[in-house]
Amino acid sequence: MAGTLEVTEDLCWMPAGWVFDNVLERIAEVLSPQDAALAELLLASRTDANGGYLDLSDVNLETLGLLLETANIAYGCLARAGVQECVSQKFYAGLLTQFQDLCDMLRTAQQSRTGKRQQQAQSPGEHTQATQHRNRR
Repeated sequence: MAGTLEVTEDLCWMPAGWVFDNVLERIAEVLSPQDAALAELLLASRTDANGGYLDLSDVNLETLGLLLETANIAYGCLARAGVQECVSQKFYAGLLTQFQDLCDMLRTAQQSRTGKRQQQAQSPGEHTQATQHRNRR
């Protein structure tokens, strides 16, 4: 069974269930001291808890940034630790690849939302400048 994590409407991470659970557990462990409720949401989304589904498409930019930060930390810990008892050598590279794919999707979503936020912040100013320019004529 695969897990499904919707990062945005266009970005969906769908690894094997054991990868999904392993990655969510590792992120939750790092995240827990900073946001226990969000860490619990990750754990409650594992395949044995709800079938392996999590929709993050509506989280705010700050939460997305926190998830990206903690995912990167958890990934770094796994990469530095090397092959663990819970992952055989032949599956370790695949786990790292799938984990990196999630980190990349979170980063892409963050950049997209940051860009949209900046455009929205600039739009009123541009409109005001255009209106002021027309009014001067």
